[in-house]
Amino acid sequence: MNQNKSIFMYGKNEVKKGVFFSLDALIALIIILITMIIVYPNIENFKSENRVHSDITNVLSNLKIGETNNTFVKNLIYENKISDLNKSVLEQIGEFYVENITLAKDLASSVLSDIESKENFGLWYGNTPIFLKNLSSFENAKNVRVDKQIISGIKEGSSVKGYSGRAFLSSDFQTKYFYFGGYSGDGNISIKIDYFGDLEDVKMEIAVNKDFDIYINDLFSGHYTNSSSQFIPAKYDLNAYRTNFHSGENILKISEKDLFIAGGYIKISYSNVSAFNDVKRYYFPGVEGIINIYDGFYIPGNLNEMNILLHYNSNYSVFLNIGNVTVFNESSAGIGETSRYLNNTELSSKLNYSSMTKKTIPLRIGLNELKSVGEKGNADVIIITDISGSMEYRLNSDSIGIARNCSDPQLYDSSTKRISIAKCLDKMVVDIILNVSGNRVGLSAFYGDNSYPYKGRVYEEGLTNNSQYLKSKIDQYVPQDGTPICAAINDAYKILSEQSNPNRTKFVIVMSDGIPTHTCASSGCEGTRTGLQSDEALWLGYGAGCYGGSDDCNVNDCNCASQNANWSSCRLHNGLNATVYSVGFGPVSSCNMANKTLKNIANCGNGKYYSSDNATLLEDFYRLISYEILELSYSEQISKASSGLFTKIYPDSYIEFNYTSEQRPYGLLVSLEKKFSDKYSGTFDVPSDSRIANAKVVSYSGPRWTKEIKINNVTFYNLSLYGRNYKELGDPYNIAIPESLIQNLNNITLITGISPENSSEGSENNKIIYTLVKNFSSYSSIQAHASGCSWEIEFEDNTNYTLKIPKNYSGQSLCYYKEGKQEIGDENDAINIAVLNLFRSLDSDSNGKIDIKINEQNLGVNSYEIVGVPYSWSTKVEIRTWD
Repeated sequence: MNQNKSIFMYGKNEVKKGVFFSLDALIALIIILITMIIVYPNIENFKSENRVHSDITNVLSNLKIGETNNTFVKNLIYENKISDLNKSVLEQIGEFYVENITLAKDLASSVLSDIESKENFGLWYGNTPIFLKNLSSFENAKNVRVDKQIISGIKEGSSVKGYSGRAFLSSDFQTKYFYFGGYSGDGNISIKIDYFGDLEDVKMEIAVNKDFDIYINDLFSGHYTNSSSQFIPAKYDLNAYRTNFHSGENILKISEKDLFIAGGYIKISYSNVSAFNDVKRYYFPGVEGIINIYDGFYIPGNLNEMNILLHYNSNYSVFLNIGNVTVFNESSAGIGETSRYLNNTELSSKLNYSSMTKKTIPLRIGLNELKSVGEKGNADVIIITDISGSMEYRLNSDSIGIARNCSDPQLYDSSTKRISIAKCLDKMVVDIILNVSGNRVGLSAFYGDNSYPYKGRVYEEGLTNNSQYLKSKIDQYVPQDGTPICAAINDAYKILSEQSNPNRTKFVIVMSDGIPTHTCASSGCEGTRTGLQSDEALWLGYGAGCYGGSDDCNVNDCNCASQNANWSSCRLHNGLNATVYSVGFGPVSSCNMANKTLKNIANCGNGKYYSSDNATLLEDFYRLISYEILELSYSEQISKASSGLFTKIYPDSYIEFNYTSEQRPYGLLVSLEKKFSDKYSGTFDVPSDSRIANAKVVSYSGPRWTKEIKINNVTFYNLSLYGRNYKELGDPYNIAIPESLIQNLNNITLITGISPENSSEGSENNKIIYTLVKNFSSYSSIQAHASGCSWEIEFEDNTNYTLKIPKNYSGQSLCYYKEGKQEIGDENDAINIAVLNLFRSLDSDSNGKIDIKINEQNLGVNSYEIVGVPYSWSTKVEIRTWD
């Protein structure tokens, strides 16, 4: 019973399932029949129409042109306009399409015009109609049918032949640098420049203290202005006097009394076929005046032998220190011009050659009589600080700021009170100046009474070398009311006249954030009131309407107060020979009266004026002023001590070293320059397909010494290893980077200082100058043309140049490689593509400026015709029908 029930149930289920499938099939069949009834006429119609365009395509692509029974085709073959009889008709029309479109249309017409069709049809190559047979226009078509074919090696406007281009730099174009030391002085400075070949370009970059004349091989070669700072070199183009140079040895002289150069170089580019040569000599800069050179030299291998030639003239003892060793100390008194040769036996007994291998060695040459000059400071400095009521404001606006101490990480935020930043910068100046023993600093802070008659007062501290005491007094500054600038300047005059003497150098730093509101004269605008008790400055508010607000910026209500501040600065400079600097603190530059006052103070005080509402820049200004004070103090000591002295060292003096050279890589030499990112660091890259021939860091250390340099956190130069007294040591301007430490990606850090204990930033104008060895050539892919272009290019020094590539190019196409614009006129030109690729390889930072100077003579191009290879371009061919 159970079994039958089971069988029955199974059969019941199977029958039910079968009925369901039959219903599905029936529904599907009905749908198909309906679809066929509705759609079938259109499908048949489509198939019928499709035969026209597909059949034409098939015939034209399979029929060889040589098999065509067509009179027009036979004539073309006879005239040698068709040479390859195995091309299909479609390919032959395509060849004519790119070479002679009229001929292409004629051929298509002769082949297709006899086709009998009631349909509109046409032949297109790319977007160009070659043949049309139509009853109605294609533009008004409602339905379009297309059959497509791709023909390789054909492109509109292109050749059916292919070309590959190559661009390369020739090896006869060289760049060479001639370096000055970290300090070369004092007097006329000369340098020996040698090359063999044709000079193409001459540039000079130096930090120099005075305007000067240049003489090239005793020929006058222009007058030039000084650099704005010892940390900011000026750049000079000497190409106007390039003909004054000649192949071989040249002497370039920079001429002016008491001149010094605080680092720099002369860079030449010239044509010459020669391999890379290791440097075997260091040449001293020539000096006519006071021999005073801080420099260095590098030995790139294991030192085996050293010899020195000193060609000089001095009635005073000349010393030469290499590292921390005095290798020479003699006088030519009574002899006149003389040459002293130090041989290897003498030098090897004093120097440890093994410790000099692959290192930059500091070098110092000078006069014994001046050796102690500058070792002890003689600067007296007065720091004048504005502590008027507005110093409570934010740095960048006239609203109350936030008080912060010097260790606060947000100290330099624009929301900080001006007085907070001023206190910290004052204390920084104290530390820098008093870090040199013998220097002294005094303080004068000005403010106004907060009740009538609102007298102008100063807080005074006399000259001292006690930095902790001075900084504790600075911390006590509290802003209050008016701005009696003249009183503080007169107070500085009083302090210096009473506590200094004519043999000391004197400096005053005047800082203010606003318009002067007081006069120091009982009548008129020229008075000597000091702001001290019973000698207070007089407020000009009620009488003249001078309140010091923004409404006084563009009127003359405070003009008398401004004139008195200027007069007091003139008096300070003229009467005591003091140099007066001024600093605008906050948005001073937007206020005409405040800006004018501070600028006039600096001008009459023979100093410099700086202004900013950016705390970081203000710190830079204070540091710059501080170190300039140290340098000017030192220079004045040299000037006083050397009054009446005249000595000379000739630029043919040298140090010659014989060392074991390493094998140099072979290839084209290209010298590159990479400016530092900031005052402490810079980066440079070495491409994987290049090798380093040499690399140097150049340092504008100003009055300081280049103290320590690292590459990728590894120290390779440390001046303190040679001694604690930096005055005895040299200061190299260019410091070589050992090649073994250089990687593909490199980071350089540099610090300066005036002693082992002191560290400071360098200059943003520091650079890495390095020479790569590389095969500089580039190729194009296969292209349709190889004609060339007229190029406009921009170099890294921002100069521009136009050149034709190849040299005999006479076309109108323009190409560009400039900042913001790198493009070629014809993107299918093999030469243009190869040149563009070459320029990209010469643009190490991809800024659109080529790193090295090039011209038609040292840039070569080749092109090669390519036959029998697949082409890299193609054209779409279409047969279209429409209604």
